[in-house]
Amino acid sequence: MVAVSAVVQSAAEAEQLRAAAEDGDAEAQNTLGLLYLRGDGVEQSDAEAAKWIHKAAAQNHAEAAFNYAMLCGMGQGVPQDDLESEKWMIVAAEGGIAEAQFQLAQFYNRGLVYQRNNQKAHQWAAMAAEQSHAHAQEFLGVMYHDGIQVDKDQGKALEWYVKSAQSGNASAQFRAAQMYLKGEGGEQDDASAYVFFSLAAVQNFPKAEKLRDKAGTKLSAEERAEADALISAAIGAQ
Repeated sequence: MVAVSAVVQSAAEAEQLRAAAEDGDAEAQNTLGLLYLRGDGVEQSDAEAAKWIHKAAAQNHAEAAFNYAMLCGMGQGVPQDDLESEKWMIVAAEGGIAEAQFQLAQFYNRGLVYQRNNQKAHQWAAMAAEQSHAHAQEFLGVMYHDGIQVDKDQGKALEWYVKSAQSGNASAQFRAAQMYLKGEGGEQDDASAYVFFSLAAVQNFPKAEKLRDKAGTKLSAEERAEADALISAAIGAQ
C-alpha cells in the first residue's frame, strides 16, 4: 500500500504545494503526488501522481521511493515493472523505511515478484525487525524456527515471536503460545501459553480460544488470576 499522509483543505493549498514542488522540494513533490493519487485538492490522476512521486524519489526521498516502488509494482500511473519496483524498493529500504525492508524480505523469500534469495530475505527482515516492525519480527521468527537461511534456533524464534506478539500481532501471539505450550525455545510454560492464546483469541485468531482453554486447565487458581491480570493490562494498552 502506498504511504498516504498528506491532507490539504483547499485548491489554494494544493497550488502552494505545487509551487514548492516545481522549485524542486522533494517533500512537496511526494506530497503533491499523493494528492493526485487521492484527488485531494486536485483532479485525481494516477499519471500525475507517479510523475511527482518519481521526481521526489529521484532525489533519494525514502518515502517517495517506497511509494514509487509500489506504483511500479501495481502498474498504477506507470507501466507495471517488477525490476523498476525492486530498484526503488531497495532505495526506500536503504533509506530506513521499515515497511520497504519488510516488503523486500517477503518478495525475496517467496520469489513471486523478485528472484528468490533467502539471504537477502533474512537481511531485510532483520533490519525491519530491529525497527520494531511487528510483521518483520514474526517473519524473522519463522526463519529461525524453520532454519531458513540461518541455523534453526528455537530460542531466537521465540524471542522474535514474543516481540511481535507484544505489538499486538495475533499470528505471532499464537506462534509464541504454541512454543510455550510445547516447551520449544525454553521451558514449557502454560501460563505464558494461556496469556498469548488469550490475546490471539480476542482477535478471533483460528483455534486460539480452544487452545487457550486447554492451557488454562493446567493452571492453578492463583496462576490463572495472575495471567488474567496480564491479559487485561495488555488489552488495555493496545
